[in-house]
Amino acid sequence: MTHQSNRFALFALLGTGLLALQGAGCKDEERCTKARNAASNAWKVVTETAGKNKVAPNIGLDELPADKKAPHVEAWSTIEKQSDMIASSFNYEKITWNTAEPALKKTNDAFAGYFAKEKFKSFEMELKDADDKFKATEAACKD
Repeated sequence: MTHQSNRFALFALLGTGLLALQGAGCKDEERCTKARNAASNAWKVVTETAGKNKVAPNIGLDELPADKKAPHVEAWSTIEKQSDMIASSFNYEKITWNTAEPALKKTNDAFAGYFAKEKFKSFEMELKDADDKFKATEAACKD
């Protein structure tokens, strides 16, 4: 083999290796993008539902005792605001984990401490789905 053909073979091998690495990066990037989008959409649903539950819950805001109205609005306001922060955190390639992670805890804590959570089973399922998508995004994207 000539020096020229050795060099060509080396460049071909390096080029193939680089393409393989690029392909692997693109595949993971694609997986991360899909996970981010799915998580963002799931958290938008949680945000919208929390907003509705805050002002027009299925248990009836007017039927709540006076001492339960403020805690009701406070809990759903927290869930709405924090879940919106999570959804927004997944909007961009560079995920803002330092915003998303505390917001996830605050959202789940607010619902866990809500006095009538057993009456919001469909919301609980939405929240679980969004939590699962959060975890999937962590697995796909977090360094």
